[in-house]
Amino acid sequence: MLKIFRGLRWKLTLSYTVVTVATLLVVEILLFAGIGYLFLNSNILPSVLVYAVEQFINPQVATYLDKPEPDVESLTKWLEDAFTEGMTFQSSQNPRIVFELGELEQDTTLIVLDQKLDRLTSIPSPVESISNDVFEDAGQLLEAARQGETDPKEISRISDSFLTIAVPVMNDDGKVLGVIAMFMPYPPLGAFKQGLTLLAFSLILFTFAAGVVGTVFGYFTARGLTKRLRTVSQAAGSWSKGDFSVFIQDRSEDEIGQLALQFNRMAEQLQNLLKTKQELATMEERNRLARDLHDSVKQQVFATVMQVGAARAMVDEDSQAVVEHLNEAEHLARQAQDELAIMIRELRPTTLQDKGLPQALKEYIVSWSRVNDIIADLRAQGELSLPLDIEQTLFRIAQEALSNIAKHSEATLVEVQLVVEHDEISLEISDNGKGFNVSSAEGNGIGLRSMRERMESLGGSLRLESTLGQGTHLIARLSLPKGAK
Repeated sequence: MLKIFRGLRWKLTLSYTVVTVATLLVVEILLFAGIGYLFLNSNILPSVLVYAVEQFINPQVATYLDKPEPDVESLTKWLEDAFTEGMTFQSSQNPRIVFELGELEQDTTLIVLDQKLDRLTSIPSPVESISNDVFEDAGQLLEAARQGETDPKEISRISDSFLTIAVPVMNDDGKVLGVIAMFMPYPPLGAFKQGLTLLAFSLILFTFAAGVVGTVFGYFTARGLTKRLRTVSQAAGSWSKGDFSVFIQDRSEDEIGQLALQFNRMAEQLQNLLKTKQELATMEERNRLARDLHDSVKQQVFATVMQVGAARAMVDEDSQAVVEHLNEAEHLARQAQDELAIMIRELRPTTLQDKGLPQALKEYIVSWSRVNDIIADLRAQGELSLPLDIEQTLFRIAQEALSNIAKHSEATLVEVQLVVEHDEISLEISDNGKGFNVSSAEGNGIGLRSMRERMESLGGSLRLESTLGQGTHLIARLSLPKGAK
């Protein structure tokens, strides 16, 4: 189950989710903090309290005060019921506005005074949380309320960690019947607790909603990215197998699109490079074939023509000489035929991928020995599992060396050794021919230079040793890549 989260798609999805949730939580907390700051440092709370008292409490209190003698006992009972058990009120101005009155916050005191500002009743009773200084400091507010002032700025005050409001109680005729005074700790802890409860609830709700939105958005966004990256990976897999005809189909202009464009250009360049390399290899093979045809078959055919011409000139003079010339022409024609057979086999080498280098060399050497009437022996040591380019290079070098032996060495015995030892492969070919001067042949032998270039292209080396009258010894060595042996 956990493996699914190791993929790039789910990693991006989870990152989107975490970032979305964290961002929304931070925004919500900052929003609540800002609202709380404005709430505590503005006239919002006093205005709200004044409005609530005017709309929902004053109409009820007025019914007990608008009498020749205020019904203090019933008023007290109503206040106790209202602020202990909770009651629901409708606005006198707009019945659709409903207000639920609950228990007073701790250390909050509500006092009802008559027109002379004498206390009629209070909740709680007796008043214990309000100091004389706070009560006396509210005298200006009480007087303003007694005069019928309703502006929250004139009938509210924050001092000594208390919020004090004084709201006039009026009847339907606008006559002031008394004053309701409320003393509340500031800042109000109950309001903060309710705010924190609301914040906690909203955080849970927003976290869930943000998690769902972030997961869905992250999943579909990441799916597009991983799909595009998978296309790049598939193309790279084809390139690793040598197929550079595959291109990445991504036309977007973002970073992945630019990467795909660069990869496509690289693949195109590699494809052109391989094509050029193949063309050069084909040209090199054609040049070698042309050189071999010129040095062997063409000369032999020319000599054959000369022998036939000489025989034709002597046909009426010396029949024995004619026979000798014809025999020599036949011998030259057979040599040309053998040379062409060798070249055809070189153009169509043994399938190395199916047989491996030792078996391919063995079959080639057996055929070469029979055609050229030269004894040849192959000895192979070590387990071989080589890349195809190494096998082809060593096979071609063996072909070139044996071809040179057949043409120039006059040897009767050839020994071929193929040895794998200490992460190195070596091919050694020795003959008992007439030998030659190596230093004079280094600059003139195209075949020798071609063999050396083949080895050097793979990081290997080729050395030739020869002594006049004692034969020739060729050594080709190459370090094996890791895992080849």
